[in-house]
Amino acid sequence: MKIVAVLLAAGEGKRFGEKKQFIKLKGEPIFQYSINTVNKIDEITDIVLVLPKEDLERIKIFSFKNIKKVAGGKERQESVYNALKEIDNADIVIIHDTARPFATENMFLDGIKNIKKGFDGSITAINARDTIKKVKDSKVIETLNRNELYIVQTPQTFKFEILKKAHEKAKKDNFIGTDDASLVERIGGNVTVNRGSILNFKITTKEDLILANCLAGKGQKPKAPF
Repeated sequence: MKIVAVLLAAGEGKRFGEKKQFIKLKGEPIFQYSINTVNKIDEITDIVLVLPKEDLERIKIFSFKNIKKVAGGKERQESVYNALKEIDNADIVIIHDTARPFATENMFLDGIKNIKKGFDGSITAINARDTIKKVKDSKVIETLNRNELYIVQTPQTFKFEILKKAHEKAKKDNFIGTDDASLVERIGGNVTVNRGSILNFKITTKEDLILANCLAGKGQKPKAPF
């Protein structure tokens, strides 16, 4: 079975102020953390690393698995689609944002298990811990039931042909989704949830980077309680 991990590291860093994927945490660039995790998972056979076009030749990669570098697009969705077009005859594909350097091996493995069970997709997510309110024009409209709400992360795992079909449909319709699962849901795919962690946060701000440096400690990923 061919299982490919698509690792997204093509962001331009407009909000952050620089390309955060190349910032070093305890001596290693942030994107390398995700490669290191995938390297430990025997089930994953190949890696596609999506990078800014101008950095394709410059960036050095350390991987024990077959790895291909692909240029990203203007938007995240385009970057994923560029990667999918470079994959031949895969069974399962995993999409992961390398700005989440603390994703665990179990998050990848649980997603793979769910696809093998027959689901079209499996998203890493955690239950909403806080009260969530719907607000319009600064006025609270509704208090939502947090027991039914999940905060979605990556990795997200899919049957390869279904995700590719979902992206092709979205491209044809000029539809932009907030994540890959939303594209699969849009074509009627059945998507389930696998367990995430609050440690699997996305580095988006300078404050996130401070927290990431604390968690990285002596260069070791924090262990999730599962």
